[in-house]
Amino acid sequence: MASWQRVFDLFRRKLKHTDREFVESYLDEAGLFLFTQMSYADQKHSVKVARFLLNEGVNTKGVNLKLLLQGALLHDTGKVKGEISWFNRLIVGLIRRCFPGVREKWGQRGKSSLNHALYVDLNHPSRGAYLAESLGIDSKVVSLIKHHHDKITDGADLELILLQTADGKN
Repeated sequence: MASWQRVFDLFRRKLKHTDREFVESYLDEAGLFLFTQMSYADQKHSVKVARFLLNEGVNTKGVNLKLLLQGALLHDTGKVKGEISWFNRLIVGLIRRCFPGVREKWGQRGKSSLNHALYVDLNHPSRGAYLAESLGIDSKVVSLIKHHHDKITDGADLELILLQTADGKN
């Protein structure tokens, strides 16, 4: 169901008032700027990830909840609104889930719109981290953005593990 909801979200344009208030309660001006640079679909997904961390009985004991939620709200900020067509987003989602090797092989900047979409999908964590760092976002949040698709290793931060888990379920 979550996958279909993300498809429908490609055609919406604006967050609900309650979602907007939620976002504004955790992000400062720089964070809000980055958040608004994402498409509605990415904004909605990010809100779902953050709300999952708050509402689904996730054990957040011992973590900095505010920084975790900021990371959840900004984790896909490397995907800039308007950079990828809705059709290519659908194709990228299918390729990511069904043919991950193709994504890495074809994800080259500038060759075609689909290649560029795959490139953005592959590189959005480092792109987003760069944008966040350049705007003075907390280094812990920058790290969460940068590593939210990395393979979890022993000794990984609990915040990163929680973010990846919530991202995977939403």
